[in-house]
Amino acid sequence: MTLTAALLAVLATGACRSLSTRAPIAPLSFADADSVATSVVAPGVTHVQVIDGRGPWSIHVLEVEADRCTPLLEARKPGSDLHARATTSAIGGDALAAINADFFILPRGTPVGAHVTNGVVLTGPTDRPIVGVVDPTVSPGAPWQTGTGRMRGHARVRDDSAAITQVNRPATPTSAYRGTTDGLTLYTARIGDAVPADSAARRVVLTMIDGDEAAGRAVVVSADSPAVATGMSAGTGVFLAHGSARDWARRRSPGDTVAWRADVVVVPPEWSSAAPGEGRGAQTAAMAAPVREAVGGFPELLRDGRPVLDQQRVVPAFGVNRHPRTAIGWSGADRLFLVVVDGRQPDASVGMSLDELTWVFQRLGATHAVNLDGGGSSAMVVQGRVVNSPSDREGERAVGNALVLAGCGAVGSRQ
Repeated sequence: MTLTAALLAVLATGACRSLSTRAPIAPLSFADADSVATSVVAPGVTHVQVIDGRGPWSIHVLEVEADRCTPLLEARKPGSDLHARATTSAIGGDALAAINADFFILPRGTPVGAHVTNGVVLTGPTDRPIVGVVDPTVSPGAPWQTGTGRMRGHARVRDDSAAITQVNRPATPTSAYRGTTDGLTLYTARIGDAVPADSAARRVVLTMIDGDEAAGRAVVVSADSPAVATGMSAGTGVFLAHGSARDWARRRSPGDTVAWRADVVVVPPEWSSAAPGEGRGAQTAAMAAPVREAVGGFPELLRDGRPVLDQQRVVPAFGVNRHPRTAIGWSGADRLFLVVVDGRQPDASVGMSLDELTWVFQRLGATHAVNLDGGGSSAMVVQGRVVNSPSDREGERAVGNALVLAGCGAVGSRQ
């Protein structure tokens, strides 16, 4: 029997199975590779290593069949502030599996994009894509979403409110997104020792009563125009007000109690250029379900089954050259794929271009895929063990955050 005939026979057999006994796709997708090693991590969770001499490549795929394992995905950030770094195995070693996530700002570990953990926005979005997990009981369809992240929230003193447009990130067009210079930026002690001075802003200094970045209350200590940085410590908060929100800040007096709520939603890329309160993007953000977990990435590889690299500005040396890669993708609500490709090891695995990485997800039948941080950061941990070969000479690199498969919920349950 030829290879093609054998594959067709296997696929035909699989088509007759019930969903609860359907086989993983990854081994079949790479049946033409030199070798495919498969291990079961948990019912419905499979780790597949592909060795393919065409690169040569060593490709690791963690496949989750959602009808057998409702994946409990967590965005984890090490430490108590945004600057902390740790290895992926330290961040997710207690879980079923983990991969490194977003790019981060060296020499420390602040993620370049948004990070949301259990509904709490540790740092807000930029104009880069995010990968978010939503509650499907609130938002129908796949629980995994990709697109552009936008803040949604308000701070209120009695009936006097202003929009929150950023959290723990300077509200500049280069570090955030259009529209963050007309609203409130909330800073907490997670930012580190100090909030940078901002001559364009009006400052409201707070003493926290309770809560966190997602929802909280605080007492106003002072309201002024900052000429210097604001020192931060546990129990301290700061609003920096820009644009129309400056009037809200001017009305604040010591002793005022401020309450707030803030979350991140995903809007389609074509609507993300609208500032908060403008156009269809604002309407979508108002109706969207908040993400419960989220990390940033760049660029998107697949959207609705179509390659989208040519719709984004990617530096050729980053996109065309072969590097170690980490990425996430999915096929509707049915299957989730975590992928790591080793690189910079000529005799074993040279890495992939972004086009080649897109090809991996097309082979897997993914409808959506997003590239994450790669290079020396690329790592996959399965049941506490690093299964790939990180490219740094020193071994596994400390990173800013990780995407963690914490476990499996009951089939049909909601994350």
